[in-house]
Amino acid sequence: MAARLLCPLPRPCHGLTALGGWRGLAVAKRKEQGPTPQELYQELKLQFGHVGEAWCKHPKRLICGVRLLSFYVVNHKEIGVWNLFEILRGVRNKFDLGIALQTMNLFYNFGVKLKHRELSTRFLAATMRAKQESEALELVKLYGAWLQHPPDAAVVYAVMSKFVDDRNSTAVRDLAKMLREDWRWRLGAPLYSLAIQAMLFEEDGLPAALLLHQDAVKMGVRLEPKVHLQLLDACLLAYERSSGSRSSSSAESSSSDAAGATALGDEKSEALPHLLHAVAIADALRGDGHGAAGSSAAVLCSLAWLRYHVVQLPEEARTQLQSHFDAWSSASLDLQWSTLLEAACGSFGSQAGFSSQLPAGLFRRLEALSAVGNGVSADEARRLVRLSRQSFGRFYPAPAVQAAEVDV
Repeated sequence: MAARLLCPLPRPCHGLTALGGWRGLAVAKRKEQGPTPQELYQELKLQFGHVGEAWCKHPKRLICGVRLLSFYVVNHKEIGVWNLFEILRGVRNKFDLGIALQTMNLFYNFGVKLKHRELSTRFLAATMRAKQESEALELVKLYGAWLQHPPDAAVVYAVMSKFVDDRNSTAVRDLAKMLREDWRWRLGAPLYSLAIQAMLFEEDGLPAALLLHQDAVKMGVRLEPKVHLQLLDACLLAYERSSGSRSSSSAESSSSDAAGATALGDEKSEALPHLLHAVAIADALRGDGHGAAGSSAAVLCSLAWLRYHVVQLPEEARTQLQSHFDAWSSASLDLQWSTLLEAACGSFGSQAGFSSQLPAGLFRRLEALSAVGNGVSADEARRLVRLSRQSFGRFYPAPAVQAAEVDV
């Protein structure tokens, strides 16, 4: 008794001693979770036995005169796909996944029917739970060779989202390619949205993202406004970098018209395709009903940014740009970019589903114009910047706010 008082055990440890220490606790926890896939597989193999005997009297197979043959059979009423589902439910690592694949091979050898619609879906979920991403890609790619039904779309999109979160654009590209070429797969907006988002992670992934956007428009898949805006903002940033419009303010004020004419005077120029793609994306956005009155602040701000660059073009370059589109295109409509920005500021607080991803490039442009006017007065630019800060509040792009404070 005295020894117990001198060296008492903590209260939680008394139960551990009865269970055999920490190892016993782990075993008890495992028992609560149920048998392991290996244990289930060993129990399942016992039900694959042999019945009946026959004497082989073939001259070429005589061993000591006779040979005993065993006929291996399985009761299909007791063994089925549900036994495989029970093993898949317990998969936690690569070894468990190997046991599940071995079980499926055993079922194929004995003719057990594996035509359940959820089989490929549960296998895909098991591969991701075991952290075997390469096996998941192979399953989506080759399921048609050994499974009757494709995986569920929600699970496949969850796998793609996992790769997008990990910034694994290569895996997302491979998955999108496999699904796009599979005639049994129904194309949906999440497929294009996730693939476009992954392509924009790459340094030179804008052309691939634009191809995906064009394919979605051709296939009649309606994308979310967020996807259109991501591409639109990326095209406008690429246009500014290509045409040199993001240079210093002094250089802009002296040679803006010449730069615009040089950039868009020739159809083979580097800046022209970016602006053409931006207008096409804006038209697709309006075609889906997101560019009219009552649109979100993010949509109106991006359209204002596009309209600003269209207005700043020389007359000849603007006519050349409008020749690629119809009369109802965003490049031809007579809209003031400042009016679109004021509409975004006025409706920002009254919309339930507004987006906080406002185009930072537009506000950086306004802050640059507030110091040196270029096609618009500096006073007008300062007024719009002040109005945007008051209306958007904490949703005003942070880099632009920090840059303005540093300048001051």
